[in-house]
Amino acid sequence: NSVAVQTTSCYVLEIFCERLEPAAVRPVLDSLVRKLAGMLHSPKRSVQEMSVAAMAATAVAAEAEFTPYVSGVATAMGSLMNLTDEKYHSLRGRALECMGHMAIAVGRETFRPYFEVTMQCALHGLTIGSTDLQEFAFAAFANLSKVMKEEFSPALGDLCPFLVQVIEQDEGQLQKAEGSNEYTGLDDSDEEDGENLVLHVRTALLDVKKGAITALGEMAAHTGTHFCPFLESTMQVFQKA
Repeated sequence: NSVAVQTTSCYVLEIFCERLEPAAVRPVLDSLVRKLAGMLHSPKRSVQEMSVAAMAATAVAAEAEFTPYVSGVATAMGSLMNLTDEKYHSLRGRALECMGHMAIAVGRETFRPYFEVTMQCALHGLTIGSTDLQEFAFAAFANLSKVMKEEFSPALGDLCPFLVQVIEQDEGQLQKAEGSNEYTGLDDSDEEDGENLVLHVRTALLDVKKGAITALGEMAAHTGTHFCPFLESTMQVFQKA
């Protein structure tokens, strides 16, 4: 199969699954999961990314019907969540996102054995400095807090201040180095003009901020009184946002 056919098929599946009930997915679920799992081994990164996204959508549509596949999919996602090469940041992020969606699908009791390792990978992703990876990690935190509720609370102490700091960041104002026409942080391979670069950075940061706000909101809503120590700082940053 061509890369274009595979990626398009995964995209269409992802869109369809948003409107499907578990009963509609059940007859094709086994063959679908097996096919998508096989595509994870594609040499093309685009195919891998789209198959992970389709797997996440399939889990959400299948809900509890997805339970028999959790262990195998979690193992596959575990390998992807530990990829270290920068070019795999998006794939790594999609694997985190998939784990969060799978948690939503199967619930706390079934997902609990995979919660800690998912959190460790997501928290480590925050240290890398990739906006793509951060955005996926924030989506995972939002879903995991929604599912795990008070069991998510041990992460609040490190995570809440970090999310507040992200939301308070200046929105992508690139500064020119003193006495230079070059924008700081760029190398000779950057061919875009300054205006486009500022726009791109600002847009990326706004997306990350949106993810951070959503994550904080879900954590506040689902971790109960454990969130009380962080309520004041969260309300302050929400008022400024």
